[in-house]
Amino acid sequence: MQRRTSISAKISLATLFIVALLALLGPYLPIQDPAAFHPEQSLQAPAWLQQPVLGTDAYGRDLLARTIWGARVSLLVGLLGTLVALLVGVPYGAISGFLGGRTDRIMMRLADTMESVPMVAFVLFLLSILQEYRSEMAALGIGRLHLLFFAVGLLFWLPTARVARSEALRLRDTAFSQAATAVGSSPIRTLKKHILPHLAAPVIVMLGLTLPRVILMEAFLSFLGLGVEAPNVSWGSLASEGLASMNPLIAGHWLFLVPAAALATTLLALHTLGDHLRDRFEKSRRL
Repeated sequence: MQRRTSISAKISLATLFIVALLALLGPYLPIQDPAAFHPEQSLQAPAWLQQPVLGTDAYGRDLLARTIWGARVSLLVGLLGTLVALLVGVPYGAISGFLGGRTDRIMMRLADTMESVPMVAFVLFLLSILQEYRSEMAALGIGRLHLLFFAVGLLFWLPTARVARSEALRLRDTAFSQAATAVGSSPIRTLKKHILPHLAAPVIVMLGLTLPRVILMEAFLSFLGLGVEAPNVSWGSLASEGLASMNPLIAGHWLFLVPAAALATTLLALHTLGDHLRDRFEKSRRL
C-alpha cells in the first residue's frame, strides 16, 4: 500500500512538473499566438498528430496555445492566492493558539463569523469595492488579475488559520516552549523563535491541500464570468467559452473537454500529492 502511494505521488509530481514547465515556457514554445484570430480555421476539430492539435474555437484561435496560456493564469492565481491564504492564516492562527484564553476566543469567533459568509458573495463584494478604485490601482500597475488572487486567497485563510492554531496549541505545552517562557522570553519572541519555525511542516501540507482548492475556485469564478478578463484566459474561462459555444448544430465538444481535462488532471495530481504530504506528516508526528 505504501509503495502504491509512493508511485502515485511520483506520477502526480511528474504531471505537475510537466504542466508547470509548459506554463513557464509557453511564450517560447513553437505554438500559435493564443489571441490571434483566424476566421478561415473556425471550429476545426482536433487533428492530434498535426495542426491544429487540439482544434480551434469559433474565432479560429488555436486551443492548444490557449490551454497552455490558460495554465499560466490558473497556476499563477493558484500559487499567489495560496500564498495570500498562508500569509494571513498562519500568523493569525499561531497567535490565537499560542496566546489562548480570551484572545483565542475572540479571534476564533471572528473567524467563525467570516466563515459564515458565502464565498461567492464575499468575492463579489470585494471585487465591487475594489472596482471603485480601478483607475487608481491601474496607475499603480494593479489589474483585475491581481485583485482576483488576492480575493481568492482571502477565501482560504480560515482553514489555514485553524491548522496553525491547532499546532500552536500543541507546541505551547512542549518543553522547549515552556523553558523559553521560564527564562523570561516574551510571548512575541517565543512565538517567533520557537513556535513559527515548527509550523513549517504543517504549512507545507496546507500548501499542498489549499493550492488545488484555490485553482478550482478561480476556475469556478472565471466560469461564472467573475474571474480573469480578456485578453487573459484561464482554464475556467476557456471551459465557460467552450460550453457556451456548444449547441446541437455545432459539435464543438473539444472546446469544453480540453480545458476541463487539463483542470481535472492538475487538480487530481495536486490532491494526490497533498494527501501524500499529509500522510507523511501524520506519520512523522507519531514517531
